This record gives sequence, structure tokens and C-alpha cells, in this order.
Amino acid sequence: MYSKASIYAHRKKDRKKAALSLLAILLISLTIALGAAFYWEKIQQQRNNELMARAEQDVDTPKRTPTEPQPDDTQEESAQESDDTDKQSETSEPSTEEETKQTQTQPAEESTQPEKTPVENNDVMTMTSDKILKSSALVPNAGFSVPDDYFDDAAFVGDSITEGIKLYEIMSNASVVAARGINLDTVFTDDQIRTAAGNTTVLGALEAANPKKIYIMFGANGVGWFTPEHFTKVYTQFVQDVKKQHPDSQIFLQSILPVTQEFDNSRDDISNAKINQYNELVVDIAEAEDVYYLDVASAIKDEKGCLPEDSNGDGMHFGTKYYNKWFDYLKTHTVS
Repeated sequence: MYSKASIYAHRKKDRKKAALSLLAILLISLTIALGAAFYWEKIQQQRNNELMARAEQDVDTPKRTPTEPQPDDTQEESAQESDDTDKQSETSEPSTEEETKQTQTQPAEESTQPEKTPVENNDVMTMTSDKILKSSALVPNAGFSVPDDYFDDAAFVGDSITEGIKLYEIMSNASVVAARGINLDTVFTDDQIRTAAGNTTVLGALEAANPKKIYIMFGANGVGWFTPEHFTKVYTQFVQDVKKQHPDSQIFLQSILPVTQEFDNSRDDISNAKINQYNELVVDIAEAEDVYYLDVASAIKDEKGCLPEDSNGDGMHFGTKYYNKWFDYLKTHTVS
């Protein structure tokens, strides 16, 4: 038989255990609730930052007024003839067989053309060297902006800067063949490109994607230690391999993008002056290999030729606002 004292002690011990268990459950629940609240607040803050960046983009970008297409001489003459005919006889109908055919075929021709929005040429090229501006490989402003579906058959090749196209969901319909740390020395062997079939190299991913437009950007990783001769050699080899793999695709070499002034001042191996020098090497490669060159850097540089301080990155990388500037440039610099 248990004594009253032992029974009381046993019950007291049970109550203490129950209280401790309840306290533990409460602490765990509180921890989970705080973690969930912190995670939700972080997501909301990230969304708000992206919305603010897009709002800043809308404010910074000047409104573009579509230009009215100019009538050609044939249309002016036809209009003049129609006016003269109307004056001679109000009951006559100035319609010819040729005009009828043009009217019938016009809708079919328009349906085969991609949607284009006329834009003003707002390119800022004061920070671009004369060598680049006079290059036969440089793609000029087309005078219109193509829609997002223009990039349905495009692939973007590069390092972590290019990888940001996917991370920020800038152009989700395009293929992004990029990974952090890749440079022109490792691009042939580095197999960290993720595909549906598993990890592979850049060329392996390009072969699987089979794009019709290929946008290449290399140099940020390597410009600090590559000699001009080595840079030209390995970049040329990569372009030649891409051309061999995709002989019918359009290939664009994009300029190396600038860094912030603060980043420039803090580094001895990487500077905007050196980046400009290596961009001229990229132009030389584009001319030698008969591919296109895109001066994307001109769309991002500030008045000092640097990546603006509000780029929301580490001095070399940047946020949504400047990815949108990048693609605004690409949309107005296309080739037939």
C-alpha cells in the first residue's frame, strides 16, 4: 500500500511533468509561429522591393511616342490622282486592279510580321568608344521594340550575371544557359548547367535547347586575370564551337557590363577602363567571326560610365531595374 505522502508526491510529480510538457509545446508552437511570420515578412519585403524597382523603371524611362509611318511617293501620287478624279466626277470610283490586289494581299503580309512598336532612338553612346561605334558588327537601334515572344527561341549564355535573368524571372520564355563562376577557361568543361536531363556543360545545354538566337556574355569572370591575348583566344574558340553547333542561328556577343565606381575604386584587377578595353576585344572577335555585337553596357552606364550606385547589388551584380534596362535595349536592337 502506498502512503498518502507518496501518493501526493507522485501526483505532484505528474503535474510537474504535464506542466513542463505543456510549456515545451507552447515554446515549439511559438517558435514555429515566429519563423512563419519572419518568412512571410521576408517574402512580402522581396515582392515590395521588386515592385518598387519596377516603379522606378517606369519613372526613369521616358515616354515614347510612336512615330507615324511616312507615306511613300506612290501613295502620295495615288492620293493626288484620286483627288483629281473626284473633282472631275463625283460619281466615279477611283479603283484600279492593282490597288485591289494590294488591298487583298496587305492583311496576309501583316500577319506574317512580328508585332513591333515604333520607338524613338534614345541610345546613349557618349561612353562607347569610336572603335565600337564604327564597327560593322555593332547592331544599331532598329527604331521599334519587339514583344517578349521574340525571345521564345532565344538562349542566353553566361555566368552569374546572365543567371539573374532566370532568378529574377525577367524573360521566362527564353532558355538561360548560365551558372555562377563560369568563365572562358571553364566553359568547355564545367558541367553545372542544370537541364531536365541532368547537369551538363554550356555546349551540351545549347545543343539540347537548339535556339535560333544565341546571346553570349562572358568576361566579368576573367577580365581581372586574363591577358588580352588569352581572352581573345578562348573567346574565339567558344564562338567557333557555337557556330559549328548552330550554323543557322543568329549569334550575338554582348558587351561586358560595367561595375560601380565604389567597386572600381576597391579593386586593382577590375576597373571600368579595363572592361572598356576588353569590350573592344569582343568587337574584334565579332567582326572576325562574322557575328553580331550588342553594346548593352551603354544602356546601363551612368554619366561616369559606371554601373549606377542604386543597382542594389555588390557592385558588379544588380537588381530587377537594370535587367529591365538590359532587355529594353535588346528589344530595340534586333536584326532580320
